[in-house]
This record gives sequence, C-alpha cells and structure tokens, in this order.
Amino acid sequence: MKILLLGIIHSYWLIFPKHKRKPCVFEESCSKYIYRVTNEKGFFFAIYALRIRFNQCRPGYTLYKNEQNNSFELYLKDGSIVSNEKISKTLLPPFNYNYKVI
Repeated sequence: MKILLLGIIHSYWLIFPKHKRKPCVFEESCSKYIYRVTNEKGFFFAIYALRIRFNQCRPGYTLYKNEQNNSFELYLKDGSIVSNEKISKTLLPPFNYNYKVI
C-alpha cells in the first residue's frame, strides 16, 4: 500500500508539473508532505495526514499581519492557524502592503 501511494504521488508530479498546479498555502506542499509522511510513518498515517491537510488546504483562508512581532499568520477555513514559518512564500506579500492587524 505504501508503494502504491508513493507511486500515485510520483504520477501526480509527472502529470501535473509544478507550474501547472495550484499554489499550496503551506511552505511544504501537500504532495511533498504526504510523500514524506508516507516514507517516515507508513500508509495509514499518510492517509490520516492527507485527510487533515485536505480539510485545511481548501479555499477560505485569511492572511493577517501580526504587528507585535512583524510576522504573518494564516487563518484556515477549519479554524486552525498557520505560523509565519509554515506559510508558503508565494502567499506572503511584500512588506509594504497593509493587512488586517490582529
């Protein structure tokens, strides 16, 4: 099962090159994250991680700038918060934009 899941992820990477995929909100893309979890912990942990990531990674997130420590936080649709280090750099704006302050 583990090899099958890794093969599916490899196929996904071949069929959909990086420039044709939707950008991920996380620094480590969902497919790379699931690939890593599959290698480290096995198939069942990977399926569980995929389910959690899929619920978090859907449209409906809001990016906030935290003025206290000059960083960003990403509030996801499911209510979880992603810290500045884990947010994809493609989502982080240049620092001259004004964002909601939390």
